[in-house]
Amino acid sequence: MPSLEIFEIVLPAAVAGLAIALIHSVLGIEVLRRGIIFIDLAIAQIAGLCVVLTSLWMHEPSWSETQVVAGLAALLAAVFFRWVEKIIPNEQEAIIGSCFVLAASAVLLALANHPHGGEEIQHILSGQILFISWSEILAFIPLYVVATMLWFVVPSVRSGLGFFVLFALVVTASVQLVGVYVVFASLILPALAVNRMGRGKAIAAMIAGFVAVLIGITGSALHDFPAGPVLVFSFAIVAVAYRLGHSAYSKR
Repeated sequence: MPSLEIFEIVLPAAVAGLAIALIHSVLGIEVLRRGIIFIDLAIAQIAGLCVVLTSLWMHEPSWSETQVVAGLAALLAAVFFRWVEKIIPNEQEAIIGSCFVLAASAVLLALANHPHGGEEIQHILSGQILFISWSEILAFIPLYVVATMLWFVVPSVRSGLGFFVLFALVVTASVQLVGVYVVFASLILPALAVNRMGRGKAIAAMIAGFVAVLIGITGSALHDFPAGPVLVFSFAIVAVAYRLGHSAYSKR
């Protein structure tokens, strides 16, 4: 593949991936702190389910209609998870995990007789970031910018219902760009990479996310591999490298 063509493919994918990595890295740190690891999978899968149902029930739904339905479903899930956190916190993770399994099973049932069901499921799980358009990026980038600014400028959004609402809106957008697997990897693995660090966790997690995205997108485009699985592995490799590097530095 000519280098110019590779660049034209990689650039929009890299821009989208870096924007996602920026906000996901800091959200993931809070997810780890709260111990609610399944929340990203659950909300991402619920949003994905609603995208599927919208396309099945409405004849060629518009982009805005899909966003409204998926966003409302994710927000309702976020409110429910916040209620669970307040009422029965010791069972929160089990309930969130159960919601993920139910939503995933509902997707399989909804697409069981669909002629392109397998392709739709693959799209929900691993996304198609290499085929993302600039119009899609411009539609979602403002959300990521506003979410990142709110996170750092308005600390109150990190607690209570504010965290769940912000998380739901971001994940709803991300799952449509990169799929459930990459959403989970980009939230958890950079945060896990810096989990034992003291200061500067947020910046270190962002850098880890950036590096993983650049490695994954470039590797996928050069070797013609599916971007989703390659990104998951790149996030994992960078996380392991971070942990090993931090461990070696701490022993000095």
